[in-house]
Amino acid sequence: MKKIGKLFLLFPMFFFALYAIWPVSQPSRWLVDLPDISNNAIRAEAPIRIFDTVKRGETLSALLMKNGIASELIYPIVEAFKERYSVSRLRPGDNYEIEVDRQGKLFSLIYSPSIEKKYHIFLDRNNGYASRKIDIDLVPKMKYLKATIQSTVYDAIIGAGETPELLMSFTDIFQWDIDFFVDPQIGDQVKIVYEKYYLPSSDQFVKYGKILAAQYVSRSDTFTAIYFENSPAEDGYYDLSGNSFQKTFLKSPLNYRRISSQFSYSRKHPILKIFRPHFGVDYAAPEGTPVSAAANGTVIDKGYDRGIGNFVKIQHRNGHFVTVYGHLSRFGEDIYKGASVKQKQVIGYVGSTGLATGPHLHYAMYENGRPINPLKIKNASGDPVLPVNRQRFRDQANSMLAHLQSIDQSVVAVVLIPALQVHYNRYILPER
Repeated sequence: MKKIGKLFLLFPMFFFALYAIWPVSQPSRWLVDLPDISNNAIRAEAPIRIFDTVKRGETLSALLMKNGIASELIYPIVEAFKERYSVSRLRPGDNYEIEVDRQGKLFSLIYSPSIEKKYHIFLDRNNGYASRKIDIDLVPKMKYLKATIQSTVYDAIIGAGETPELLMSFTDIFQWDIDFFVDPQIGDQVKIVYEKYYLPSSDQFVKYGKILAAQYVSRSDTFTAIYFENSPAEDGYYDLSGNSFQKTFLKSPLNYRRISSQFSYSRKHPILKIFRPHFGVDYAAPEGTPVSAAANGTVIDKGYDRGIGNFVKIQHRNGHFVTVYGHLSRFGEDIYKGASVKQKQVIGYVGSTGLATGPHLHYAMYENGRPINPLKIKNASGDPVLPVNRQRFRDQANSMLAHLQSIDQSVVAVVLIPALQVHYNRYILPER
């Protein structure tokens, strides 16, 4: 019995020793080693390292208290943090790492709002708290994608192993020329040359960069877009002739399921049961679908009309065109009479207000006060490549065409772009 009693006395001592050497947690993959610029001389013992994420509703002060930081240190730590980042911007799920001793003295706090940005609060050589922002230099790689449409463009790109983010970037380039809800056919092809960024010394993907070149090949047309910096303040996508892909007006102001009613000088109204003009196009779409401004302009009217319900009327910069968006369920943020809007800015949401049998957008366009069919407008392009940049653009376009063509070859030719040599000199060889 005495031996058993001695064993019981030894158990607490064993667990205390185990607690002293056992790590609180294991480092996560998101951590990147940082140079230590804190005051190591004052550390009397190896600090406890804690890896965790911000919880919903958690403030910085609460986070520090939860992790055993001495109450008298919380204010100077928070003040040092505020010098680099707003304490109100802490988001649930963000990662952080803390080094603290058993007396509650904080040596280091690394907060990571994103995988490429970190904010470091540390005990400096004056025994106070200082802060710094750390940008992680990501490694860019050039990637190739080729996909043949069997059902939708979405399925083609996702099936090739990429994400909806790349899909949206691709469709944004061609949205003025291709209606991706109607035009794609089985057998059409998508080709993309694009950037992907990774953590240094790691294969962990972080984010997409630019699409450098893109091609959409259908039975009747081939659209090729080249990314080009036309001036320090203007970049975008151009066709092989140097014309901008961006047009004055969007081909459609929303993602829709079908056109439920065409522009007509005599149409039987579905509710009033009388024939009268329908100077617009009706796009059937689920209620709440975002509606975008078709072009840059100014809101000249907003309100409610018995026929088209909640509506927004926009006059465009050239002064000759006006567009109207009706049957909205609600208006977009900061949409008011006199407000300036940009192309693709959300100005409202699909609804069924006014005389409507179901949720849809009534979209109308007027030129010098005369109603015109939005589906038949001759859409003008944006500014072309500047004459002074023509040769540089041709060189870059030829290089990008070589990349697009190499996607079809079993052996990929490595072609560095002379005009972008400085930008690409850190690239690993292009990958399929």
